Amino acid sequence: MDRKRTKIGNRKPAFMAALVSLVVIQVLMGLILMSISKKELRDQIEQRMLDIANTAAFQLNGDEISMLTTGDAGRASYNRAYDILKSFQENIRLDYIYLIRAEDDGTFSFLIDPDPIDPGEFGEAIETTDALIGAANGVPGIDRQPHTDDWGRFYSAYSPVFDHEGKVAGIVGVDFDAEWYDSILDSHKAVIIVLSMIALTVVIVFVFMSHATVLEGEKDAYKVQLEQTLRREQEHEQELGSALDMAYTDPLTGVKSKRAYLERMQKLDMGISGGTIKAFGLIVCDLNGLKAVNDQLGHEEGDNYIKAGCMLICRQFCHSPVFRIGGDEFAVLLEGSDYESRHDLLNDLEDVVEENQRQGRVVISTGLADFDPEEDISSSTVFDRADKKMYERKRYLKSLKELGVRN
Repeated sequence: MDRKRTKIGNRKPAFMAALVSLVVIQVLMGLILMSISKKELRDQIEQRMLDIANTAAFQLNGDEISMLTTGDAGRASYNRAYDILKSFQENIRLDYIYLIRAEDDGTFSFLIDPDPIDPGEFGEAIETTDALIGAANGVPGIDRQPHTDDWGRFYSAYSPVFDHEGKVAGIVGVDFDAEWYDSILDSHKAVIIVLSMIALTVVIVFVFMSHATVLEGEKDAYKVQLEQTLRREQEHEQELGSALDMAYTDPLTGVKSKRAYLERMQKLDMGISGGTIKAFGLIVCDLNGLKAVNDQLGHEEGDNYIKAGCMLICRQFCHSPVFRIGGDEFAVLLEGSDYESRHDLLNDLEDVVEENQRQGRVVISTGLADFDPEEDISSSTVFDRADKKMYERKRYLKSLKELGVRN
């Protein structure tokens, strides 16, 4: 009996040492998991912030932005940029989005702020951060530490807007409330803590070989926290999807945007290089007289003129994607039945346009070019031929108009 008691007594320290070791290992694993998951979540949030800033920057016209002055509020170029930023402000979960200019002395100031309550004034100074300086040098970035200004405490993302020469014409800034940002990280930390507690409880239960279960309250707390985190992630994905949809859609006309056109051409070029593209056509369209409409009737009527021209193009080539690639310029990628009937469709459109010119309605110059697999090594050469024919058509329509005036 004494020998048996001695054996049991010797086992107790070993048992307790094993139990303590398991607890320590579990705690360390929980801390490591918390650190890794927090970093991954932070990376996801920051990438979402950058995606929104980059998407907005891509939609803005750098050439127009570089020319903005304090007296341009209400003009077409100002309104186009304002409407793009406003659409992000109203449709994406963020606190503020605005356009910034880098001044010659190294400081930064507001260009456009669509906030309806307390917008930053044109030329008002903005706090300089490392990420903002990086964006001014052409590199999108995020402030890793929150900053505080007159509007609150925020984490911010910045993305440069380039002009046609590749120079930074402006910077899109996007602010996210620091409390929101930190709360997401904290809630995720709570999930990991609860999960670690449950795992630790399971280990202890296993060691004691009992049938005790994890407290229902802890399970419920874990379930609630996990559901909230998953729901937030789904909302973030939906918002990012909305931002991408906006990037590929022209906000004025509803047709595909210049970004969508450039990506479609990249895919075409890959097919051309691989020899899988056999036939397609491009039509370049340009609205005649838009400047006169803007100058004489105002920019609202100018926008209506653009939408009327776009509607005419879409109605004529209803089986092919239409892209708005400039202020008054569109492109049609001819596919399927539209490609087979391209000459008849274009002739019908030209007849309508000539009648429109006589009646004082919307006038569109068009140029068609077909892909030649023996000659074309990229879609750009097809576009150049179509663009050249478009200008020939524009000169012809001008001559018809002058002839009609003389008669």
